[in-house]
Amino acid sequence: MRILAIAVLLVALPGISNAQGSRSKTWELSVSAVYQDSKSLSGDNGSSVDIDSQLGFGLNIAYNLNSKFSLGGDFEFIRPDYTAVLVAENPGEQDIVISHEMYQFNGRFKGTFNIIDGPFTPFVEAGLGWSYFDSKVVDGPPTTGCYWHPWWGYICTNFYDTFDDTLFSYGVGVGLRYEFSGGTFIKATYNHWEMDGIGDSEDAAFNAAKLEFGWSF
Repeated sequence: MRILAIAVLLVALPGISNAQGSRSKTWELSVSAVYQDSKSLSGDNGSSVDIDSQLGFGLNIAYNLNSKFSLGGDFEFIRPDYTAVLVAENPGEQDIVISHEMYQFNGRFKGTFNIIDGPFTPFVEAGLGWSYFDSKVVDGPPTTGCYWHPWWGYICTNFYDTFDDTLFSYGVGVGLRYEFSGGTFIKATYNHWEMDGIGDSEDAAFNAAKLEFGWSF
């Protein structure tokens, strides 16, 4: 029995080795659910904005340089509700409170280090990129544009600009990864992202948890 067990192990070892190294030189594509935590930010002269926690989705792509290190990009789409307090410029005037939904897009490049070669591994990652925020609040009078529609003829409509901004972001993350047979995998990640240029806040950072399901090819 001992000889048989050793023989089985010797036969199985190449397969185990291949499974552990299967990430090397492969592409990965995944979809993700992103849960961004709530955030309170302070601005000039007492103005503030409170952003609610929200569930969004993402698309992710990466290339495994070897079984441990990969380079890739994340693209996330979130629509959180927020409440903004705009402090009046002149004493005696009433502050303006806005409760609305914003649009947020995160586009980032990142590097990931898998600690173990095998199909189950913890990992750490770091990245940088940009986050785009659109308040959906109109910042001026509309611009009127006219065009010929193939069915409805000559049409004129109003286009509105909104208050928006694009901020540089950078951060780190930790997580767990498990690979199934056939090239599919799941990943759970917790990220901390710093945002440059948000008012006077000393804590301009967002925390988010992400669950991915993907395919290797």
